[in-house]
Amino acid sequence: MWNYLRSYVIWLHEPEHVARFQQYFGIVPKIDRPPDVIPTLNETNLNKNNNNNNTDNTFSNDDNVQRNSNGKNSYDSNVLDECMNEIKHNAHQNKHGTTQNTYTKEHPSELDYKITSWFWYYFFQFGAALGNEIFYILFFPTWIWNVDGAVARKISILWAFFMYIGQATKDILAIPRPASPPVLKLEKRYVEEYGFPSTHAMFAAGIPLSLVLLSIQRYDFNLWVGLSCAAIVCVWVCLSRIYLGMHTFLDIITGTLYALLLVYIMFPYVDAIDNFQLNYSFSPILNFCIGIILIKCYPSLKQWSTARSDTTVILGSAFGLCSATTAMHQIGLLQRPLTPPIYAIIAPNLGLCIVRTIIGMLFVYATRQIVKTLVLRITCAIYGLDWKNPETKRLAKVEMPYYYLTYYAIGFTISFICPLFFRAIGINRDYSYTEL
Repeated sequence: MWNYLRSYVIWLHEPEHVARFQQYFGIVPKIDRPPDVIPTLNETNLNKNNNNNNTDNTFSNDDNVQRNSNGKNSYDSNVLDECMNEIKHNAHQNKHGTTQNTYTKEHPSELDYKITSWFWYYFFQFGAALGNEIFYILFFPTWIWNVDGAVARKISILWAFFMYIGQATKDILAIPRPASPPVLKLEKRYVEEYGFPSTHAMFAAGIPLSLVLLSIQRYDFNLWVGLSCAAIVCVWVCLSRIYLGMHTFLDIITGTLYALLLVYIMFPYVDAIDNFQLNYSFSPILNFCIGIILIKCYPSLKQWSTARSDTTVILGSAFGLCSATTAMHQIGLLQRPLTPPIYAIIAPNLGLCIVRTIIGMLFVYATRQIVKTLVLRITCAIYGLDWKNPETKRLAKVEMPYYYLTYYAIGFTISFICPLFFRAIGINRDYSYTEL
């Protein structure tokens, strides 16, 4: 039985299944590739890091970094940038009638694949975005400003827990992403990260499920409808990661199961953690220090990747959100509801929701630009580094304060500055039963 299980695990991890999935949904190579090399999966190459992979002829330098039009590394880019590159590439071909081969020769660092079905491309890109930073920066502000701050606060606690454990596990195991070829990788930003388990799958399985379980404790709605929506989101995000060539089927299955296990372990303690956050005035200081400790304890990277910076962003955002809510409660701006749950769902004023979101996002953007610029320049001045050099951000002594302080400030702005401003100008939502 164990041999059968082991062979099945190896089968799920084979990159050829990912390549077939991509081809079925319309992603094909632009140029002739060498024959597919499917390495035998064993303990040695399961734990082989990306440094070893990069010595193989099956990997090129273009797979490991995303480059902008000047040929420089773009460390602050995201998956939206890659979508835009694909659109511009397609528009260039349509405008000039350029063939695939001549375009590749003129732009050797451009995309190495072509899309034959744009419907599936945008369908899966949107699905992948549900687990990316574009979702984080839209979900938490929207939920806090327009829906329910208590649920959003607890979700942020679980979010930090899931993602820290998942990213650390990924870097400890050091199992690479599916080999290319045969897989075509559409998200160059994440290529340098390891692949097992999939943290996108962990997010997609754990957060929607937690959102439903936390909301059903407070609001009157159909549980099975909520669970069905959560399952759809999970499957959509997971298959999107396969489509983009970033994970094997084993990665996403393991990530999903891992998240469900963590929900089972962590969920009973969320209310206790939240009550501690609200009722102890020193908890913002404790949050700030715990975040720094967790970042310092993050597994040492065998080579630089976006994993550490992404984890720092998540910790900073989550602890900033929680600390801001503590401050709101300590100064008496949050009151206990007059009646206990369950509450009926009341549709918010859509116009005010849009106004709050637009104004709030302007605050968030301004906070991000101001704080990240100040932190980067001050940190580089302390260590005698050139803040204009993008390589500087890779250094741990710069990377940690740069991302942690910036996103801690953003989290604090979302959950404290913006609600205060909304109250001041009279566009705040009803806080009578949605905060405590």
